[in-house]
Amino acid sequence: DITETTPTAELFADKKVRLQLVSSLVLQVASQLSGINAVFYYSGLFFDGVIDNPLVGTTILGIINVLATFVALLLMDRVGRRTLIMYSSAGMFISCVVVVLALKGCFDKMVALAAVAAYVTFYELGLGPIPVFIVSEMFDGKYAATAMSVSAQLNWVCNFFVGLLFPYINKSLGPYSFGPFAVSLLLTFLYAWIWLPETQGTTPSELQAKLAKKNAGIK
Repeated sequence: DITETTPTAELFADKKVRLQLVSSLVLQVASQLSGINAVFYYSGLFFDGVIDNPLVGTTILGIINVLATFVALLLMDRVGRRTLIMYSSAGMFISCVVVVLALKGCFDKMVALAAVAAYVTFYELGLGPIPVFIVSEMFDGKYAATAMSVSAQLNWVCNFFVGLLFPYINKSLGPYSFGPFAVSLLLTFLYAWIWLPETQGTTPSELQAKLAKKNAGIK
């Protein structure tokens, strides 16, 4: 029976790693549904009317993205993965709210630019790098390659749909176009707070042993 012999089928059927698998997939979805690539793909569209030259805004975001990555490297081994995901999603959520309010005219348009800069910064502190490597911290050699493959595929599928659909979302929702991303970020924060296991300082086997009882209760 193929469904019993393929590595992917074994991974999805193994209740001992159920929470790790769900967490890995949730983080891939969250990374893309945060809307980060909508900002980078359509930054010119977003900054049109906010600043005189949208390309300047795009360049600023690129610089911030690089600098924030270095900050993330400094924090990664000092702060837990779960904590960084919570800070990242919370910071991005607040930034989304500020962007919507700024686009509605509650704040100056330059505040929207600052909020987008903060949004990108918070992304690189957690939801950007952590979903990429946390999979290898959750799974041992038996499932690591399969879990990383499935996670990467899901990440790219979500990336594709965000890039494809954002122009329609922007056209339909206007200043509220960041609203769906804010909802996704709020749900990400709640998932990390309630269910996401901490992987810092543990091996996959230690993590599996720690979560064995909890995983057994997930149907």
